[in-house]
Amino acid sequence: MSRELLGAVELGPNPVWRSYCGGRVLRAFRGQSATADDHFPEDWLASTVLARNGKNSQRASEGLSRISDADNSLLVEALKQQPRFWFGPNQASRLELVPGVLWKLLDSSVRLQFQAHPNAEFARRHLNSPAGKTECWYILGTRTEAHVYIAFQQPPPREAWARMIREQCVDKMLACFEKIPVQPGDCYVIPAGTPHAIGAGVFMMELMEPTDWVVRCETTNAGLTLPPEACFMGLDLETCLGIFDFRAHSVEEIRRTFQQSPRELVRTTGYCEEELIGSAYHRYFRLHRLRGHGDATWPGGELMLLIAVKGQAELSCDGQRQPVRSGQTLLLPGAVSSWAWEKSASDWEILLAKLPVIPPSSDS
Repeated sequence: MSRELLGAVELGPNPVWRSYCGGRVLRAFRGQSATADDHFPEDWLASTVLARNGKNSQRASEGLSRISDADNSLLVEALKQQPRFWFGPNQASRLELVPGVLWKLLDSSVRLQFQAHPNAEFARRHLNSPAGKTECWYILGTRTEAHVYIAFQQPPPREAWARMIREQCVDKMLACFEKIPVQPGDCYVIPAGTPHAIGAGVFMMELMEPTDWVVRCETTNAGLTLPPEACFMGLDLETCLGIFDFRAHSVEEIRRTFQQSPRELVRTTGYCEEELIGSAYHRYFRLHRLRGHGDATWPGGELMLLIAVKGQAELSCDGQRQPVRSGQTLLLPGAVSSWAWEKSASDWEILLAKLPVIPPSSDS
């Protein structure tokens, strides 16, 4: 069947193995039967990125999303075959015809390892990769009172941090950070190089540069021990230390500089649309939040990911309608010029993740 005959494309679950545990809340959100936490705490959405799991890899294509067509095609192949349909007439020349961003749902039952991600310059020099990993967290829910760790509040000297990693002095690592409480609706950008960890009991949407690069400072998590090559991306510790930002950042500074403030774009009697991520980070990712109790509309013309956070309604385009309920994720092709959210049965909330802004050419 031609993709042009369809509207929004539902994305089924795409679980990815990770070294930490979680996933119970995520699967309940997705409408799956009750399950225990395990090593599949992430669901990669509209992904064209391979997971880097080494000996724990579950399949050759792990991380790559598939679309619901007769062939169960890989999304990355579908994008290349019909770029105008997926990206829209004004976006079809996107570099390499891939989204340039990785979107996830993430649900932690334990604290993740302290870690940091490389920037693009480091990735090009040491990893033969065009992208690093600046990321963004949008908190969807928490199991109890929850918190995260972002940047050093009591920064150690570089060699002291190296010694903590070599000797696995986790208590000393913890002493370098202060807990930052989070609640649903909070949104933080984590620039590449920033040491961080997600605390236990956090359910979030995560947006990031399209890579799986990470330096893990703790070798053991949830009873699983990783080899050095899995912790240091196949590099040595001394090289990886060059990723870390060792500057001190107070919690107040973190909230002032890294926490994002919603910007209202549209308000009617039935709904409100907000831009959640500031323009300084639009070269990495964009995210809008729409919520209300009535009908809503928004322009198309570009590839978007819709996450139905709360409520149910009908999503319509070009005379086609499809029911949508909370927990569903849908890919909205750019060939559609406008979208409508109609006949909502109660209060509702959706997220619209958009592609990064392509910087102007140096030749222009």
